[in-house]
Amino acid sequence: MPGFKHTMAAIPGGNTRRTYGTAHWDGTTWRANIGGNLVTCRWMDPVQPVQGGSLVVDITTDERGQATALVVGSYADQPRPSTGSVLVPGVSEILFTGEDGTTYTTDRFIGTYSIGDPVYVCWDGASPTIIGKIPAVKVTPKANTPKPPGGGDIAGTKRTPATRSDTYDPAKGWGAWASANLGGEDVYAGTQAGHTLTGAWFYGLGNNILTGRTIKEARFRLPGRLDIGDSGSVTVHIYAHALGSIPGGALTAAAGPFDVAVSDDGTPTWVVLPDDFHPILVAGGGIFITAGDYVGFRGRLEDPNSGKLETDWTR
Repeated sequence: MPGFKHTMAAIPGGNTRRTYGTAHWDGTTWRANIGGNLVTCRWMDPVQPVQGGSLVVDITTDERGQATALVVGSYADQPRPSTGSVLVPGVSEILFTGEDGTTYTTDRFIGTYSIGDPVYVCWDGASPTIIGKIPAVKVTPKANTPKPPGGGDIAGTKRTPATRSDTYDPAKGWGAWASANLGGEDVYAGTQAGHTLTGAWFYGLGNNILTGRTIKEARFRLPGRLDIGDSGSVTVHIYAHALGSIPGGALTAAAGPFDVAVSDDGTPTWVVLPDDFHPILVAGGGIFITAGDYVGFRGRLEDPNSGKLETDWTR
């Protein structure tokens, strides 16, 4: 269209600045609170604000100094879970755990549910709606995945990232050793300078969705080693523990040990866990490691897949 370039030239110049604020409802109008100022905005469809909810606001200023504000969406520190598992069904409210291991309550749901039902969840801002049950999870077979013991079809694979990784030092407690200090979340095991260390991963309620399912195989991703300690292969002792979050003191083994030799090339290692780990993980437990040699591994802040679990299940 030859006239289009003239139309573009006629549009006055300006600039857009992205800001952040919160939603404010005064009983009549929704506005954005930006730095203590209540700003009248246009709202991108279908933004559905909640009082005090976080907003992303674009402010555009033209050459005459006139400004307009457009709310382009809300935001959260982490993505909202799209699936979950019913913990407590009710007539007016349902308590469920999301695939992120966090527990939520909602009074918005379609259909009726029982304890343990896997469900789909959609979100309007920070408000979840349960929209139906998950009939089965279909997966594409992976070329290097070992065949599940005992044969039989796999109905699905639950992939559960760790919600926390950390190191326990009996002298200092959790999160006080080397790069695990001050929230670093790296994982150490073995003995160094008289300190016998334990590294651990926690998953919250992330695996409770598998309650009542038959577990065919569970795999654990041991992350790459840190460049510390002796070179060469190190034997790591893997245990299951029964806790969903960090305790006040040392962990207690609920299953294990299961020994794995880990090379020093810095690559992650997928480990097929023994069957007696399965019920502990499904009930909300996690993994911890010890070692004879001093060894360290990347925590989930450096490697988001540190300690990730993959669980094949069937009904």
